[in-house]
Amino acid sequence: MMCFMRRISILVFVSIVGLGQPMTRQMQVDKIFSAFNTQTPGCAVGVSQAGRVVLTGGYGMADLERDVAIGPGTIFESGSVAKQFTAATLILLAQQGKISLDDKMGKYLPELTGATAGVTIRQVMSHISGMREWRPVATYSGRDENESVLSNKDLLAFASRQKALNFDQGSAYSYSNTGYNIATILVERALGNGTTFQAYTQENIFGPLEMTHTKWRDNFRAIVPGRALAYTRRTDGVIEQATPIGNIIGAGGLLSTVGDLLKWNENFAEQKVGGKEMAELQQKRAVLNNGKTIAYAAGLQVTVVDGLREVAHSGATGGYRTWLGRYPDQGLSVAVLCNSAQAVPTNLGRETARLWTGAVKQNVAQTNGVDVSGMEGLYRKLRDNSAVEVKAKDGLFVLPNGAALTPGEGGRLLIPGENGDTVYERVEPAKPMARELASFAGVYSTPETGSKLVVAVNARGALTLRIGGAEAMVLTPTFQNAFSSGEGSILFRRDSADKVVGLSVGDDRVWDLRFERVK
Repeated sequence: MMCFMRRISILVFVSIVGLGQPMTRQMQVDKIFSAFNTQTPGCAVGVSQAGRVVLTGGYGMADLERDVAIGPGTIFESGSVAKQFTAATLILLAQQGKISLDDKMGKYLPELTGATAGVTIRQVMSHISGMREWRPVATYSGRDENESVLSNKDLLAFASRQKALNFDQGSAYSYSNTGYNIATILVERALGNGTTFQAYTQENIFGPLEMTHTKWRDNFRAIVPGRALAYTRRTDGVIEQATPIGNIIGAGGLLSTVGDLLKWNENFAEQKVGGKEMAELQQKRAVLNNGKTIAYAAGLQVTVVDGLREVAHSGATGGYRTWLGRYPDQGLSVAVLCNSAQAVPTNLGRETARLWTGAVKQNVAQTNGVDVSGMEGLYRKLRDNSAVEVKAKDGLFVLPNGAALTPGEGGRLLIPGENGDTVYERVEPAKPMARELASFAGVYSTPETGSKLVVAVNARGALTLRIGGAEAMVLTPTFQNAFSSGEGSILFRRDSADKVVGLSVGDDRVWDLRFERVK
């Protein structure tokens, strides 16, 4: 009889749920992360409200080879979420009188020469220094990060050879890891007592906040118990490992858990480390030379999402994808750490946050009343000469990645941003003949990379580019004198006599890296 009654009660419970009983928040979070399972990598999530952890969870696998599941205590690599800790370290040093945030980087890093020596620590913290991103420079130096074990000293060497900035310092925004990476060396030199950057952050940030599972990944070969490996899914569906190699820290390279990151977020309210001054400085948005305030502060993005003030940062390195967000007015924090390159933790985190804030997702894409018909075609990004095909979809202009564009002046399209607009202009697709392709062939060099680029026409009649002794990559024509390399854009430069005299490598974070043609 007891068993029969138990079966009835279970059936009643199931029927009530089926009739629409509200899902609990835990059930709703489970649904948000339902794409991850025992056959895939996944994510850990943590939520705290008013300083109290109200939810943690793990979805998917930390190690697919050894069948280890992700849990709330799984350790992930942070990607760029780490920048706020490096920024906090610089602010603490300024509070202690060791540096001034308006000091020039060259004061502590005399290896920097020319324009890079004059950028300030404050400009580096907000990505308005104009300093180039090291990754494309390393690639065109023949030292790709996926094949070479690089350190912060290597990145300082790259920066020391930089002859020009992306833009006049303080005049624009361009995200760059370089300054944050070499800032770790700056910290050690400013301390001048043999203390390492890692030891300083442990003593002054991680220790006081009891972030017991957090440390810098300064030796990628080190054994880290409880760490999730990173993965990516190929276009054919096969999952491969994508755990980074290299000993680079400062801009990324932090190992942590969702629980530890929630403790850090709470410090902005409790102000145990750095006090009120540090909390305010980290969240103070940068101002450009023209007086425009941007959304980026010091290792943090301070903006409005779904009508709510949001202080957050995302991260990506290898196959790790991360996001740490805070909604100060609601006292809410959300941390999402993933080991899948296909995960989008910003979306997962914001969707989770809406369960507590009650906010509704807002669509910001618009056309300003402009008829989008007839404006499809090839457009180049003004800053770096990369070319993309723009199509109209549901009354909007969209890029291949789904990003929506807004019509601007003079037939240009732009992606509006609180850190500055990304502007595109229409160009005519190029179909160069064999003779024109042959005019680009030659050897190109620059002291900024110390390498030579060999451009040639292969047996199939395609233009190719080879970096040092690496395998040649095919260059795909885009617009006149411009090509896509798979590593960015290549724009060949001509003199007044129409002779090819050089080329410029373009990338979203390296706008115009110039190579001269070797005679």
